Amino acid sequence: MNPVYLGVDVAGAKNTWMVALSPGEDGLAVVHGPRLASLQGIVGYCEEHDVVAATIDAQLAIALSDEGGLRSSDEQLRAALPKDCREWVMSFNSLMAVPVRGRLLADHLSPTVGTLLETHPRASLLFGLGHVEEEIHEAIRHYKRKRSDTKEQTEVRIEHTKKLWYHWSGCFGISCDGAVEHDGALDSLVCATVAYLFHHGPKRLRRLRHEAANTAGGGPFYVLAPDVATKAQGV
Repeated sequence: MNPVYLGVDVAGAKNTWMVALSPGEDGLAVVHGPRLASLQGIVGYCEEHDVVAATIDAQLAIALSDEGGLRSSDEQLRAALPKDCREWVMSFNSLMAVPVRGRLLADHLSPTVGTLLETHPRASLLFGLGHVEEEIHEAIRHYKRKRSDTKEQTEVRIEHTKKLWYHWSGCFGISCDGAVEHDGALDSLVCATVAYLFHHGPKRLRRLRHEAANTAGGGPFYVLAPDVATKAQGV
């Protein structure tokens, strides 16, 4: 049985996405999802399959000294981003249920999954596709859906998401049946790619270090290193 690399974009109970990648003769392939999933469903999938690594889009390690909402690792990521993108790195105090659900998921995956990581998919998209033309930068800045979107705005964001998936899958040699149209689906795919690279291309990742003492939780924070333009099977 081939190993499986899981990605989870944690949001609310009805908007959490998961996807699983597995290597084959022709590179990486999506073997499950992208799909909406409950936390219980994600844990059940990992118990039934050979998931060796999972990456979660949520703050997994927090210290009491971080009660202001930003960790040293978050500050490092903000500093690495262009000024107009730094607001992507949000205080965990403003994210409400996301850190709680992420930690809950990580705690329940830890008996089954050997490697648990945290990432920031949007920053990884920017770093990983930074060599591509300006229209990709524009797509990264605007693919995230908003509750206030009109139908026309949603359609534009879907096109951005499709374009980003096309370039991301090309960079990392990932095959997927069907279209990827939701930003949560794309984010979960980025998470799964980070899980794979941690084991098969760690030099393609950058670790953001959380320097606080007495940190609770677990899962080191990794994003793609800037300008990663190498196919996954070649790293």
